[in-house]
Amino acid sequence: MTINKKELHKLLPEERIKKLKLMEEERKKEVNEIERLIMESMQELKTDRLAEDISPEQKPVDISKLFEATGEQNLERTASESRASGKGAKGYMSAMQVDYDYSNLKKFYSVVSGGGSLTEDEKKMVGEIGERINIAEKYMTESDKIASKLVAGRALLYKMWKETGFG
Repeated sequence: MTINKKELHKLLPEERIKKLKLMEEERKKEVNEIERLIMESMQELKTDRLAEDISPEQKPVDISKLFEATGEQNLERTASESRASGKGAKGYMSAMQVDYDYSNLKKFYSVVSGGGSLTEDEKKMVGEIGERINIAEKYMTESDKIASKLVAGRALLYKMWKETGFG
């Protein structure tokens, strides 16, 4: 808003003061907004410079080399060897292993809850399943752990309803 002195002199002194104060407040808001934008821009500039300093140098990658059969390591061989050996990333359990363990635990639970006892081999298998679960849990994110507890809680709730007749 520009100051029009002729218009201001036409106003009464009280109205002129009000108008000038209003203009002053608007300019203060604009100055504050400009200062805020300058600070944001400076922070963004610092962040960009820091990112440039920290980020590793980008090197071109030839994807076709990953599938070449002549190299020492190739992606397809590594994947098939990993799959064949049953080993993946440390702490990783395959979906098939989890399903197998879950089926066995359900079977063992039905034996124990029916008053029966497990054989030594079955007890050993329960111990191994427990170890696999503990290892996998070490590599879970917090949200995965919470989801796991939610599923376990739901299963326990279902069993309680089934056995006590609550549901």
